[in-house]
Amino acid sequence: MISSNHRDGFLHTFSAFSEIGAKNGGLHRLTGTPEDGAARALLVSAFQDRGYTVARDAIGNLFGFVLPPDDRPTILLGSHLDSQPDGGRFDGQTGVVTALWAAHVLEDRIRSGELPFNLGVVNWTNEEGARFQPSVLGSSVFTGHVPVKDALEATDSHSTTLGESLAAIEALGTDDVPLPAAYLEVHVEQGAVLEREGVDIGIIEGAWGAVKLDICIEGGQTHTGPTPMAERVDALYATALLVTAVHRMGLDHPAGRLHTTVGSLRITPDSPNCTPSEVRSKVELRSDDPETLTAARAELESVLAEIGRETGAKVEITGESLRETTSMWPHGPQILEQAADRCQLSSRRMKTIAGHDALVLNAAVPSLFFFIPSVAGYTHNCHELTKDEDLTNGLHLMVNTIETLGAQMKNIP
Repeated sequence: MISSNHRDGFLHTFSAFSEIGAKNGGLHRLTGTPEDGAARALLVSAFQDRGYTVARDAIGNLFGFVLPPDDRPTILLGSHLDSQPDGGRFDGQTGVVTALWAAHVLEDRIRSGELPFNLGVVNWTNEEGARFQPSVLGSSVFTGHVPVKDALEATDSHSTTLGESLAAIEALGTDDVPLPAAYLEVHVEQGAVLEREGVDIGIIEGAWGAVKLDICIEGGQTHTGPTPMAERVDALYATALLVTAVHRMGLDHPAGRLHTTVGSLRITPDSPNCTPSEVRSKVELRSDDPETLTAARAELESVLAEIGRETGAKVEITGESLRETTSMWPHGPQILEQAADRCQLSSRRMKTIAGHDALVLNAAVPSLFFFIPSVAGYTHNCHELTKDEDLTNGLHLMVNTIETLGAQMKNIP
């Protein structure tokens, strides 16, 4: 069991991080901002207080190792400290603070050699993708999925690059951190399944896939007053048709196995007295079934063509990415289930609909991932809430899972 001192210290640390970028009871802590820098500095301070070896790589991923990295296997723990705009306190931050305290609970046994492995704690850069796209950039660079140069050149809406913003908060490093032997992450569910079913732990066995598309609709800029309605080619009107159609695609799909969103709009010239000449939007299609995603993607093509015919606007897909449906490391769910049983916590297997750093790591190293409950499923807003008891359960399970995983290190392929 986790001692009362560990529990109190863990919750105190969580509260301290929650003060950085606090807004409306939640967090506003975007990547590369002063608030992000302050949260990183607090994590570095915690590492240094415990005598951990601190490392920063070229994309700003921040690591703390109980022992200096050597030939012994390392289990890496973590998540992210960046938030959505006006986001919540529990998304991402829970995983980092839990990892920090799990390492603290076990550090003496690691240093004494009783546990034959090392532990590392990581804060991944730009998981949220709120200011810089795409999301999960830090973990994607770390695993070799995205070139570091491309990631650092990502720009926000003001044309500031990720590299510039990270340099401004002194987050960039030059350390070459190798892949770990295994990775473990806890995250709040961001849904209401666990709370509704009265289950303590959600054990992630796989993930929905996602198609993400950049759409550009071009119309004609003209005066909103004298130009006759029939002569207008309004890019925002055409985009409104797109938004409506995409929303209906998700609502009309049987069994709720397709989630659809238009999550971002950039309007040119963005003047109240001009019809929009261009609107750039980001469309997202998610499903746990690859065939459903393929069909939805084809349906969207038809929708775009029809919008072009109806409005006279030029409609174009300018960028696209696919996150395929995936399964987690096959031994991970069983290890987590065994650990949950020892902790006397109820559990159920489930899939994650949202993307996470754990999914990126899973493509490179054996990775384990679990959820703790979210009250009413609130997510990506200031109403996010996970109870102290559930936070502590997450810490308890992480410590027990590390012990179990560490005992099986020699058997990890």
